[in-house]
Amino acid sequence: MIVAPSIDLEGGVAVKRIRGSRGTGLVLGDPYRLADRIARYGFRWVHVVDLDAAEKGRPSPATARLVRRLASDYGFRVQYGGGVRSLEAGEEMCSAGVERLVVGSAWLSGPFLIDALKERSGCDVLAAVDEDRDGLLLSSGWSRREKLTLRDAVHVLEATGVDGYLYTQAWVEGTMSGPDMERVGWLRGMTRRVLVYAGGVSGTADLEALDRVGVDMVVVGMALYSGRMSWEEVARYA
Repeated sequence: MIVAPSIDLEGGVAVKRIRGSRGTGLVLGDPYRLADRIARYGFRWVHVVDLDAAEKGRPSPATARLVRRLASDYGFRVQYGGGVRSLEAGEEMCSAGVERLVVGSAWLSGPFLIDALKERSGCDVLAAVDEDRDGLLLSSGWSRREKLTLRDAVHVLEATGVDGYLYTQAWVEGTMSGPDMERVGWLRGMTRRVLVYAGGVSGTADLEALDRVGVDMVVVGMALYSGRMSWEEVARYA
């Protein structure tokens, strides 16, 4: 299992939100300084999210520039999500250096976009499945609730060429209260494709549990940046 620190962007500044709500959590500042720190500890992957794009629908040029530098100057493997709702947006981010593209709201409108992106962008494509506490999926920067469950999503997506899933438990995101391991295990049992987990990781015990259940990658943010977990202990999964 690999851990990827997250770089979440709001207005070009690195932040960490609680349950996706603006104005909550941490303001981390210059994303390039954050990237410097991530690089010092030897992480191979970073997970970049353009929060504004997730809400408004298209990645910004500044985000594309950041991705380009993360890939070329730092040598990171970049997993990116936020506002990928068209072939053009996906191709733009992949040409900037993204290796693994996360598609959220767009696949809910038309799963065919996943296969088209795989064919034209050159990136691996993950489907974002952002689940709320009651089991329904969220979209459009978590501002919209879908009449679709995780089980429904897997049924639809397994019929596509999707490379895997970014599964986020939205109700614990940024809270450091720990994942619901039963739900993670259920999803792992439903697919043999890549499974990336995000949401509520509180410490190394959670990382160990996610590793045991067969998760391929964990995205970490709040627990790392707040000091709940040390950089050295998380870097064991770099």
